[in-house]
Amino acid sequence: MDLVLVPTRTLGRTLGQTGLVLGDPEYFNELGQYDAGMDIWGGENLEISFRIWMCGGQLLIVPCSRVGHIFRKRRPYGSPGGQDTMAHNSLRLAHVWMDGYKEQYLALRPELRGRAYGDVSERVALRTRLQCRSFQWYLDTVYPEMQAAAGSRQQPLFINKSLRRPKVLQRGRLRNLAGGRCLVALGRVSQKGGAVVLRPCDPRDPEQVRPPHAAARSGSGGSTTRRWRCWKSNRLYQVSVGQCLAVSRLTGPKGLVSMAICDGSEAQQWQLEG
Repeated sequence: MDLVLVPTRTLGRTLGQTGLVLGDPEYFNELGQYDAGMDIWGGENLEISFRIWMCGGQLLIVPCSRVGHIFRKRRPYGSPGGQDTMAHNSLRLAHVWMDGYKEQYLALRPELRGRAYGDVSERVALRTRLQCRSFQWYLDTVYPEMQAAAGSRQQPLFINKSLRRPKVLQRGRLRNLAGGRCLVALGRVSQKGGAVVLRPCDPRDPEQVRPPHAAARSGSGGSTTRRWRCWKSNRLYQVSVGQCLAVSRLTGPKGLVSMAICDGSEAQQWQLEG
């Protein structure tokens, strides 16, 4: 049984965020719910993602879904005894689900080798009862891009073979057709949370001349791992968000941009100019 059952086209996802998952309650119970031995926060999304795939389910992205996920400005809770709950929870998932690959994690965090992580016998029994596959199967089938680097004297570490510098096909300015101004990222393109604004197009302005993928990354909040598509209708579509880059405020000295549901308006149309 799949975790998400939808009639629309879906995309496979190797790992998920547990605050943004829709699932069948019966399947969630059958799958073992959350690991009750984990504390507060951290690592539970990895644990349940491994469990879903390895135990016969699928974790899917529904591009047209809309999820409201509101974060507090601060954490209203602390950690029991001030311990590192992420480390505690990660140790539990590593010892239950990662088989021999748990050594890869411990090679990165050698100070955790002797740390207690609670009794996991119930979770190991759950894995046996559900007849779950090996972590090697997960790497080979679900996430083949993530493999262990071998052939070195040091402990091998996980590397992502799919991470490559994007190929720049064309450089230029992204001009919005509604107001005729060009896209500018304030600060470094890779800086998370950096503002993206519109300025009068100026071929002498070096901040306006950039690869289209770099300007688009800025519009998504600085993420360097998300993919964009440029449609023939001049829309810039963000794949994981399922929205288009749009001008949210045309008036004032600096027009601001944001992500919005694609509607084909001129505010969402961009022209790459050399």
